[in-house]
Amino acid sequence: MEPTLLIGDIVERDAGEKKPVQFNDHPISSTGFPQHKRRWKGSAFKQQRAAQAAGEEPAARPRPQRQPAADAAQDGSQPGGFESAERDRIDRENRQKLASMSSAEIAQAQEDIMSGLNPALIQKLLQRANIEETSGPSPFDPPPSETPELPQAPPEIKVIDTSKPDAPKVEAQDSQPSETAKASATSSKKIAEDYDEDQAPSQIPPDIFPITDLPKTTHFPVPPSLPDLDPSDPNFLATLHEKYFPNLPADPSKLAWMAPIPTKDSPADQDSPYYPHPEITISALRFDFAGRFLSPRVSRSIPSSKGLHHHGEAPEAAGYTVAELAHLARSAYPAQRCMSYQTLGRILYRLGHGEWGKTADDPIAMGVWSSVKKGRVLESLTEAAMNEGGHRGSRAFATEALWLFEKGGWREKFKGR
Repeated sequence: MEPTLLIGDIVERDAGEKKPVQFNDHPISSTGFPQHKRRWKGSAFKQQRAAQAAGEEPAARPRPQRQPAADAAQDGSQPGGFESAERDRIDRENRQKLASMSSAEIAQAQEDIMSGLNPALIQKLLQRANIEETSGPSPFDPPPSETPELPQAPPEIKVIDTSKPDAPKVEAQDSQPSETAKASATSSKKIAEDYDEDQAPSQIPPDIFPITDLPKTTHFPVPPSLPDLDPSDPNFLATLHEKYFPNLPADPSKLAWMAPIPTKDSPADQDSPYYPHPEITISALRFDFAGRFLSPRVSRSIPSSKGLHHHGEAPEAAGYTVAELAHLARSAYPAQRCMSYQTLGRILYRLGHGEWGKTADDPIAMGVWSSVKKGRVLESLTEAAMNEGGHRGSRAFATEALWLFEKGGWREKFKGR
């Protein structure tokens, strides 16, 4: 059997057959669109109002006939009809059965029910029956009190003449006020009449004082006052810690750079490594930014405005040692590295030029060269000069320092030392 075709063949129609144009009979509006056609009537209220306005008697609306309750319950047309009919049927059966029973049988049935069911369930069923049917009191309800409470009479409203300015408009009084209530009301009224809020009190409370007599001290706790800090005080660091950081552990090594400069020729000043002693170690020699040697007396006479003072081993003396410059050559700050490279290059140039000795027997020259080797100055300069990235200024100053070292000629004079 061949399957039915869902798509038919294409059929050409005769284009000559034309149907005549038909126009409807609806009136044409001024806008060109068809007029709106009302498909419903107005409400019954509008029809009655229109009839009254026209002087006609409004037509009476036919009222729907009600079905009897029994018929409505049987056909189930009303909501809850079946439940109501079933409840009425069960009620009729129960009443018929109770009518056929004697009093003893009813009492025995009640006793059986009470003993066989849960008392809480029986209580709920009786309460539900009392709600649905307005019957008499339940046997489980508590007995009413023998002396019922009588309703109290409402308070008497007494209207006062409003012509008096100070008299209230309405005053509520009990039907039988007690003597205590009358006395309290009278005293309150008298106090209200005698009280004047603008009048000064007869006795000033003890906790109130004039604004001019303010107390000198308050109840707020105040920390103990410490003396002002004096930078020249020998116990400056201890006083600083006690005043600002009393709850932190004391670490004098971290605050050593803040210690005051000892006074001239004091015991602390004489313990300085660059005090003008007869003998000074070569590693403690100091130089300025131009690479020139600074003697202890000259170094201690230079003012701090020259920028040569720092928090080193001898803060009172100006200048830098070779060890301090070697330490700054590995600093993380480019400005410190540049200053260190430039100063070291000038020191190496003066060393090679023979400013502090040209032979191996000169102790100052050999001591400076020993400090340069100990601080690995040439390795730091070479590494900085060969570094392709990073700070370009540091690379330039390191290259210049190496060039000054070669220009001074120290390498050729003491090759291998």
